[in-house]
Amino acid sequence: MVRLSATEVARSFSSIVNRVGAGEEIEVVRNGVPVIEMRPASTGHIVSAERWRELISSAPTVDAEFARDVEVAREDFGPPNGAWPS
Repeated sequence: MVRLSATEVARSFSSIVNRVGAGEEIEVVRNGVPVIEMRPASTGHIVSAERWRELISSAPTVDAEFARDVEVAREDFGPPNGAWPS
């Protein structure tokens, strides 16, 4: 991991963002003390359509007990409080 001062990062922020975007990890220090680590953002876990179909086909079937558990949970939580946030 590359170590840079906060001043160095501030002076060349755009190029630092480009470096991080390319996969580099950078530790930012102020007065010699680490204050932040910059690394590429996580892209999450993307599952292909084919893999999704495999997972769904291998999932256990929904039985009456599970359906009842869902009903009880819905009763406990009540109706939604409005539209989903955008």
